[in-house]
Amino acid sequence: MPTPSLIVGLRLDGKQAAVFGNDQVAAASRAIFALDAGAHVVLYGPEIPESLAKWAKVGRINAVPASKYASSDMPQFSVAFVAGSTDLAAEEIARDARAAGVPINVTGNAELSDFTLMPTYRGSSGLQIAVTTNGVAPRVASRLLKEITSKLPSDLEPQLKQVAHLNNVAREAEQQRDQLMATMEVGDKESDISASATVGNTPALQNSSPGSVSDQAPQYLDLSALRTSANQLNQEASVQTAASYVAHALSDLCFVYSAPEQLLGEAALAWSRRAEKNAYGEWVSALRMETRNGAGHAVWGALSSGSRVAAIASSASLPYMVPVLMELVERKQPVVIHAAAQSLDEAADVQTDFADVFAALQTNAVFLNSSSAQEAHDVAAIAHAVAAAAQVPVVHVISGANNESADIKMLNHQQLAAFVAQATANGPVSADVAVQQALDRFKHKFSRTYCQLEYSGSADAQTVFISLGQVAADALAALPDILKQGNTGVLNVRTLRPWDHAQFLANLPTSARRLVVLSSTRGAGSARDALLADVSVAAFVGNPMAPLSVSGENVYGFSSVGVANAMRTVLGIEPVTEEEKEKEQQQQQPETTAAASAEPMAFEDNALAVAKRLAFPEAYGTQLEARPGERTFEVKVSSLRRMTPDTYDRNIIHIEFDTRGTDLTYEIGDALGVYGFNDQDQVRSFCQEYGLDGNVLVTAVKDGQTQTRSVFSWLTHALDLFGRPSKKFYAALADFASDEKEAEKLRWLTTSEGAIEFKDRVADTCTYADLLREFSSARPSMLHLVDLIAPIKPRHYSIASSMRMHPGSVHLCVVTVHWRTSCGEERTGQCTRFLNSLTVGDRVVVGVKPSVMKLPPLDEQPVIMAGLGTGMAPFRAFIEERAVRKLEGHKVGPMTLYFGSRHRAMEYLYGEEFEAYHADGLLTNLRLAFSRDQKNKVYIQHKMRDDAETLASHMLTQEGCFYLCGPTWPTGDVKDAMVHAFTTYGNVKKSDASKLIEELKESERYILEVY
Repeated sequence: MPTPSLIVGLRLDGKQAAVFGNDQVAAASRAIFALDAGAHVVLYGPEIPESLAKWAKVGRINAVPASKYASSDMPQFSVAFVAGSTDLAAEEIARDARAAGVPINVTGNAELSDFTLMPTYRGSSGLQIAVTTNGVAPRVASRLLKEITSKLPSDLEPQLKQVAHLNNVAREAEQQRDQLMATMEVGDKESDISASATVGNTPALQNSSPGSVSDQAPQYLDLSALRTSANQLNQEASVQTAASYVAHALSDLCFVYSAPEQLLGEAALAWSRRAEKNAYGEWVSALRMETRNGAGHAVWGALSSGSRVAAIASSASLPYMVPVLMELVERKQPVVIHAAAQSLDEAADVQTDFADVFAALQTNAVFLNSSSAQEAHDVAAIAHAVAAAAQVPVVHVISGANNESADIKMLNHQQLAAFVAQATANGPVSADVAVQQALDRFKHKFSRTYCQLEYSGSADAQTVFISLGQVAADALAALPDILKQGNTGVLNVRTLRPWDHAQFLANLPTSARRLVVLSSTRGAGSARDALLADVSVAAFVGNPMAPLSVSGENVYGFSSVGVANAMRTVLGIEPVTEEEKEKEQQQQQPETTAAASAEPMAFEDNALAVAKRLAFPEAYGTQLEARPGERTFEVKVSSLRRMTPDTYDRNIIHIEFDTRGTDLTYEIGDALGVYGFNDQDQVRSFCQEYGLDGNVLVTAVKDGQTQTRSVFSWLTHALDLFGRPSKKFYAALADFASDEKEAEKLRWLTTSEGAIEFKDRVADTCTYADLLREFSSARPSMLHLVDLIAPIKPRHYSIASSMRMHPGSVHLCVVTVHWRTSCGEERTGQCTRFLNSLTVGDRVVVGVKPSVMKLPPLDEQPVIMAGLGTGMAPFRAFIEERAVRKLEGHKVGPMTLYFGSRHRAMEYLYGEEFEAYHADGLLTNLRLAFSRDQKNKVYIQHKMRDDAETLASHMLTQEGCFYLCGPTWPTGDVKDAMVHAFTTYGNVKKSDASKLIEELKESERYILEVY
């Protein structure tokens, strides 16, 4: 089981650190971490290496013979390292460190280590480490917490209040300015030319609030009202915001496991930034975390310090948390994880997905579920009460695809705190008792009823559908119509764990003969069918001689109508079409409007208004930006050449951009984001076919920024016209179709029945333009197209140069992406087509994105690089960076490059450069694998197996770093080659080799960047 950890910053400025070890390279690496963090280092063992000479000159490090060390020396240090072999026993040093309360790291020995180094993050602000829990971490974490809190200013709260006051003053001034601007005869107040400014009282956006776009960020909820109200309040909230409110109110620390582009947990993060207090009158720290192996260790570490802890996560995080959850269950640690059960389907639409939830049921944590916003709020409160009463982790599962807002009744802070406090009044109870007591108390106090298992339907039903979350909600919604044609029922499983077979059977009507489990899981597998397994076992236990008939239906990606039809099919009832259901809903709700009748969030602008905004930029807030709201740079093409022969089927280009005169900087391993344009001839052709005037000016909000562009500029530079649309576009386009057959076909493609053809269209890269041409009766206006078509996003390429070797320049190595559609049409990737069309002198808009591909912190550490095709781009930068260091007089470690492609004569990228570096000795080993130049195919993993002894030495004794960049297919074979090296020449057991590689990944010494 992985050792749980909490990533923290260890401040060493002005303090002392001890380093033990005879290996100069290993000892130097540990010493540099401490020195960079401001510590004074005492080096027990070796003489001071040359790499540490500059610190020795200023008295920051001194060497002491290992024989001079005494146990009484340890208390003077704030941290200790044992690096490599030492004349002293590592066990004795670790024992001394623990006796003195000094955190210690022992290379290669997790059992003796209190923490793991995080070598990517170091500097004057502190050394980032991962504190483990070997029985010592709670003490270390507590010590760190005391140090942090002791350094907080005593007048912090008044300062925060002053900041809030200044923000309010600034907002009022902004509003006054807007009111003054309204007196001018301008159709829109502050719209700009491709800039970030407010549209204000324009006809299309007259509901927009005053202030800049940044001021119009979602406000989520009025927490001040919920803090001071004496009763429940009616508030509008989404499903996820409702759960986030409870998590924020009942925790001191809230961890958010979601990607930055996801809305999940954004409310909690926003409240934390605004220093909003929780139900106990204390500030809440909300932190965005990465979802990766070991996710959940931070939760464990925070619980060890005595904090109230909650987490908000996508369900994809749960499998990574399984080991931690199992340990938390065993140690009886109360924490609530609010998990949105969701995943993206092939069309990139969010769907309800319980696969990862089912995979985590093995932990024996409590699992409760909800669907609507009201349920999410209420069940979240119940979950926190259960965690407190039973001292167990609770996972509150939220149906992730449904995040609609609704007006709900919300408990105030006092009510939430009291509800949880009452749960612990009688001491710890078992999980099943805690769940039932919480449900009963919630009903008694707040008059809303929830049960562990909730049956609805006929008392004499023979067929019962079993489900949970949004699927159960859809099934319940369909039940009234289905009951008109037959007896059936729906059982909503509110409590997935603890699971009680007898209680499950008791909630079924005695007439039940067939149970059908409606699951929503991507794919199949035993873990993903956990609910079906539970129901099957319960059916057999209830009557083993004649068990109930049990079957399952997977409704992943189904609409509410699709769920209803799945039920109808099981019952032998005629299914209804989406159109029939829609007509029925329109008859019941005649006020419902289609996308075609909705007002677009765009409007045609006029030249005079635009001229005013250009002439008076300060008055109108006008900014001339290529990509509003994004940090970008305009660079110039200085060189471009094809690297492969014209006759070769792979077109790979080397391109250089001149960055002089810009603020663009980059680090080794970073990626360059290129904002490509659509082909102008194709855009002109589309405008002619569609009847658009390319010169008409259109102002609209796109990606949260107000922009003014011509129609031609929108379709060329901003909208992904030749990109692949999602199902939502198909559905929206149907509303504009005047031909009923075309409308029917578009809607059918979004249903489960049309899923196969839709998937074929996705595989064939059917574009927005293709759809608009195919369904010619659907003619959204240009104003609607701006709303409906997704924006062009940057394409990121690994930078193939060192800024130190090429100041004022950045290089890329790019392969042209092209394919043939099922109709035989040749197509090219939007960005690679754009790059191939460039000539020297052309200007391009770019941005920089950080990457995990970083050189090791010490020049002497070995570097092993494996690149396939253009995947070797970052390694050219690695080699150039070390070449500069060598020229500066630094001693650099060995470098090995494994390069693979099909033919040496066709695709030996940068071959002459690599041969020169190899002859110079900088590139110690140049291992080439051209797979098709001989009868038997040779790949990089074969070369790695040949070098097994060297690989083991570099990785296991010299703290080397391994990098793989390129396609995903060789990942497994490359790992097998590394395992072979470790087991054959590294004295590593085969059963431990894979675990060792995972540890290397955690310490950023085995890095994969595959695609």
